[in-house]
Amino acid sequence: MPQFFQDLIKTNKVKVDPSKDRTWLDERRKKMDAGWAEDYYTAKAEKERQSWLNDSLWSGNQPLQFTFENWVPAMQENDEQARNIGNQAWVMADRVIKGEQFNILMNGEPGTGKTSLALAIAWKAWQEAEMNFLFISTMELVSMFSQRFDDQEVAWRLDDLQKRAKNAPILILDDFGTEGGMKNEHGYYKPVRKDMQEWLYQVANARYDQITNSHKGVTIVTTNNASGELMQMYNPKLISRVITKRRPNVLNFDGLDDMRG
Repeated sequence: MPQFFQDLIKTNKVKVDPSKDRTWLDERRKKMDAGWAEDYYTAKAEKERQSWLNDSLWSGNQPLQFTFENWVPAMQENDEQARNIGNQAWVMADRVIKGEQFNILMNGEPGTGKTSLALAIAWKAWQEAEMNFLFISTMELVSMFSQRFDDQEVAWRLDDLQKRAKNAPILILDDFGTEGGMKNEHGYYKPVRKDMQEWLYQVANARYDQITNSHKGVTIVTTNNASGELMQMYNPKLISRVITKRRPNVLNFDGLDDMRG
């Protein structure tokens, strides 16, 4: 008798004649195989998700998690607007889960919840469709570009991060434009350093199909700046690839309160 059957009979503490009860044994083996497979793929999915989170570039190196359950419109003075924005984000999350590939723009004043709802979309997509996401703080990114020539490991990480960003099912570019700094005395923003612009352009270009004029994956951009201000900081070709102009894909947070205080 094969060892598998011997172990199965011993484990279940039953008397079985393999020549007469082969069906029972086959059914038990299928159930065991199914349970093993489910555990294996669950563990594999969790490991893959964790690798995306570990490779993300978080502000202050602090990983963030936010879900729609954490969005409380009543905390805002204009609770109706907060509720509408939350509903818009929920609809976008459902579109992402259904397989649509498009860019999302979240703009408005600092502290109004742009990053929170960007993460809520990403977490909902992961929970319901196991879609992984990569989070990149552009402020942390510009800091890495300042260190890359003095630290070879930073340069290697930038290369690895770019590969991840090109292929991420969902890419969040957080606080886009903040790296441009403050306006100068003439009221203009200075351009972002060229090496970072080129890095981001290669990412954006890889996520855009020029033949079909469509996006690859989902890119969510949060920014405190208007499109005209971003054009002062970045090459127009990059802006046209990451900043959507389609109204259904834009969430405007102007009018909401800064909740960080």
